[in-house]
Amino acid sequence: MSTCAVLFAKKPAPGAVKTRLQNHLSATEAARLYEALLLDCATALHATTATAKVIAFAPAEAETALRGLLSPIGSFEYAPQPEGDLGQRMEGLMQWAFARGAERVVLVGSDSPSLPTEYIDEGLALLREKEVVLGPSTDGGYYLVGRRKGDSRIFQDVAWSTGMVLEQTLARLGTQTFGLLPPWYDVDTPTDAGFLKVHLEALARAGNPQGRHSLAVLRDLVLPRP
Repeated sequence: MSTCAVLFAKKPAPGAVKTRLQNHLSATEAARLYEALLLDCATALHATTATAKVIAFAPAEAETALRGLLSPIGSFEYAPQPEGDLGQRMEGLMQWAFARGAERVVLVGSDSPSLPTEYIDEGLALLREKEVVLGPSTDGGYYLVGRRKGDSRIFQDVAWSTGMVLEQTLARLGTQTFGLLPPWYDVDTPTDAGFLKVHLEALARAGNPQGRHSLAVLRDLVLPRP
């Protein structure tokens, strides 16, 4: 394989996912929404041109549940997320993909169900000429990170889950060549979910099915306005 796209995924268990939504939604509602987000993100992943499409799962026993949930979408490879903080897990998965023959790897999260598939493909395309690619998110992090095979320290000494992630990662680039994707947004808070609902309603009205699983759940939830 020459290209690999990896989606981070958790088992959608109440209380274990989307905890920042639980000051507005119940644990069961948050888990139901996360399951829908994951279905939409996996649908986008499956539509990419990546040679290998991988679900990186957590916790370690989540593989069976996620295979059952995602099998109607199509065929994926499955790999457990390594131990450690987010940076260590991302680095470990990149090294796993490189060891299996990938030359260009991108990682995406399951918080952006409206993300166009084209952005993932564009990230892989940028890595033909650039060593690192980032897709910045509006919360100060990034929805996509990609690398070519080779040494890099972009995940070292980053304050994960803060608004400094993108800034600190850029500072770790050094002399590496860099490609930038358009900004997009993650869904972490109730207000984020409220905006997602409006955005997906607009997409549906325009005839775009992106995020249809998420929209079906969001229509049943009472959320704050953006």
